[in-house]
Parts: sequence; structure tokens; C-alpha cells
Amino acid sequence: MGINISKQRLFASLLALGASILLIHTMTMLVQGSLNVLVLWVAILLIAEFLLDLSCLVGSIYWWIQNDRNKARIPLRIGAAAAILHAGRVLIFVLGRIGPWINFDVRPEQRLVHNTRWTWTGVYLAAILSILGIIGVIVIWVLIRQAKRKEKIE
Repeated sequence: MGINISKQRLFASLLALGASILLIHTMTMLVQGSLNVLVLWVAILLIAEFLLDLSCLVGSIYWWIQNDRNKARIPLRIGAAAAILHAGRVLIFVLGRIGPWINFDVRPEQRLVHNTRWTWTGVYLAAILSILGIIGVIVIWVLIRQAKRKEKIE
């Protein structure tokens, strides 16, 4: 008596979960006033990530509803773009906490307040999760390429 779930719905659910995690994190940053703290170009990246996360979530829900392998292409690409953009934003965050680039991503009047908001644990956690996200994108890309090659052979 097990649960019978199709692979497509499982994959769509996992993609929706990943998009939801990124979306919640991005929304939290927006609600906490990050647009007032970050320099303009980093704030634009944050808004772009929010839109990609939201699009990925909507696309993965549509894929789940349709339960069709052919509906996976766009949500997967949007999800990959969101993961890559998020990793880029985290890299900017990490670089803004170390070396000669300290606070290059933060408005000058917000630097003192911003330094009290983050911890090294948060920096490490964000970096590790972003690396895992990029690894996930690479693994999915390799699996899709292998499946396409297999289809061509058959």
C-alpha cells in the first residue's frame, strides 16, 4: 500500500520546493529592507532573483498539474537561472565581507548597521547552500543530456 506518484510530479514537487526556499529567503530580505541597504545594482539583482524564483515556482506548479514531461523544460531552465543568480548574489555577499572589497555591495550610510546584521555562520551557510545549488544544476543538466543521448540511440 504505497503512494503512487509519477516521476514528473515528484520532480516538479522537488523543483517547487527549491523555488520556495529561494523565494522565502528573497522575500525575507525584501521585507527586512535590503533594497534600502544594498547599492542599486545589487538591489536589482535581488529583485531579478525574486522574479525568477516566483516564475520557477509557478512553472513547477504548472508542470505538476499537467504531469507531462514536455512541460518541464521552461521551469527547469528558470530554476537553473535562479540557482545561478542566487549563487552570484551570495558570491557578491561573501566578497563584500572580506578583503579589499569590504562593504562594496552596501550603501555607505548603511555600512555600520549592515555589519551588525550578519554572522560568519550565515556567510558560510549561504555559500555552502549556493554551491550545493550549482552542483544540483550541473547534475540535472548531465542527467538530461544523458537521457537525450539515450533517446537518440533508441
